[in-house]
Amino acid sequence: MSASEHSTMTRPRRSRRSRVAGALVAVAAVGALAGAMAEPASAGSAPAAPATAKLLNCGWNEAGGNDGRASYEHCATDTNVWIQVTRWARGDYHRCVGPGRTILDYDATGAWYDSTFRGGLCSHPGDTA
Repeated sequence: MSASEHSTMTRPRRSRRSRVAGALVAVAAVGALAGAMAEPASAGSAPAAPATAKLLNCGWNEAGGNDGRASYEHCATDTNVWIQVTRWARGDYHRCVGPGRTILDYDATGAWYDSTFRGGLCSHPGDTA
């Protein structure tokens, strides 16, 4: 391949969803590391789990866990955010979720943080749009 052919080739663009998911993972990793470094270990406490253990449940979780229901885990502790939920055989919708685990519809097939919907932040967990 000549240099001129190589310079005209472009790398395939990642989807918007893929870029947002990558950014969320990076933000969650920084938050987990900052929290792990800021929390002092007390003499009588149990050993702390590795910082990456918190990251395993952040975001979309498929059905099949302990209770067999799909969920979305919002790992930030001080914000409520809008997520977009996709469902099989029904329309997608937005839902406001607070920190922690939110059980989703029985037919949910995916969910992700949507920063473009109403600015990404919301006031009342449980609201839908």
